[in-house]
Amino acid sequence: MTPKLIPLRALVVAVFLAGCATAPPADMGPAFDVAMSEAKSDSNPYEADKTLTTLLERSDLSTDQRARALYARGSLRRQASDDRPGAVKDFEAMLKLAPDHPLAPNAKEELAFAEADVETVEAGLKRMLTLSQWFDSKWVLGEHDEAAARYRKSGISPNEAQVSKLKAAGYLCEDEDGGAPVYTVGDTRPDLENTYWCGSGAPEKSAQS
Repeated sequence: MTPKLIPLRALVVAVFLAGCATAPPADMGPAFDVAMSEAKSDSNPYEADKTLTTLLERSDLSTDQRARALYARGSLRRQASDDRPGAVKDFEAMLKLAPDHPLAPNAKEELAFAEADVETVEAGLKRMLTLSQWFDSKWVLGEHDEAAARYRKSGISPNEAQVSKLKAAGYLCEDEDGGAPVYTVGDTRPDLENTYWCGSGAPEKSAQS
């Protein structure tokens, strides 16, 4: 008896399924820990945020790695890199992805704090505010471009703490670069010497936010 030939399509499907069954799980390996260490050791929180965002754009993270990166960025955004709504999204994504992760209890606690911050700050924006107060509120909400643009347009110099944040986030430069000087009128201040609005108006950002 002549043996039956296996149809080509069935053979291709079988090979494909076998390949899927044996494919190794996604895992960056040691490179993940290197990237996480780099982000955690960066003294500039806005650069650390970019590092974690670039890390989260990768498709080869394991569930544990993605959960850890989301938690790290969420924690950073709730505090030093000033993006409370972004923190809420990161914690929610982390808890949805890995609800039983060891960091889940921490994420739930930080999520509650971030949500409370957003509610309080958004309520405050409905009141009459000075430009400085408005800037601080918008900055905490992660609306950095809008906050910087309004200060730049006003011609008023930000206070020392705001200058520090604007420099770290890439909105102020120490050379003209085609931008206007931050100092305009009033008493001169050491933190405003040779400080200009960066010519591009806003720093470059990663695709994912």
